[in-house]
Amino acid sequence: MFLYTREAHPGEHFPAHRSFEQKLAHARAFRERFAVERPILVDDLAGTGHRLYGLLPNMTYLIGRGGRVLFRADWTDAAAVEAALAYLRGARARRREGLRLKPFYAEFVGHRWSDQAAFDAGLEVAGPQAVADFAQAMARWTQGGQVPGRVATGEEG
Repeated sequence: MFLYTREAHPGEHFPAHRSFEQKLAHARAFRERFAVERPILVDDLAGTGHRLYGLLPNMTYLIGRGGRVLFRADWTDAAAVEAALAYLRGARARRREGLRLKPFYAEFVGHRWSDQAAFDAGLEVAGPQAVADFAQAMARWTQGGQVPGRVATGEEG
C-alpha cells in the first residue's frame, strides 16, 4: 500500500493541498503519471498518518499486524524491501519451528538507482516554484553534514 501524504515539492501546477478533494485529485494524477498499481491511501489534510511515522518524505515502512514498524527506509528501493520481507519471513518460520527469537535494531546503508534528469523532470511538472524550493533544500542539506545517530552514507556535506 502507498500512503499519499502531501506534496513534497509543491509548485504552481501541484500546490500544497487546500482541500481534501484537491488532495484526492493530486493522488489520482500521481497514480496515473507513475502507473502505480498498488492501493493508494490518502492521508487527511492534517497529515495524521504522516505524523504517526515521523513526517519525513519518501519513507518506506513495513508495519506488522500489531502496528509495530518492522522496517524503515528513507527512500523506496525494491531490492531493500524484498530483502527485509525475506528476512522477516525467515524469522517467522524460525519462530514457528520453536526457536525463541528476540528483536533487535539494525541499520544499513543502501544504494538505489538515481536518474537525476527524470527527478528534475518530475519537479518541473509541479512548476518552477517546486524546482526552486528543491534547490534551496538541497543547498541546506549539503551544508548540514552528518545527522547525529545516523549511519553515514559517505555522501554527507
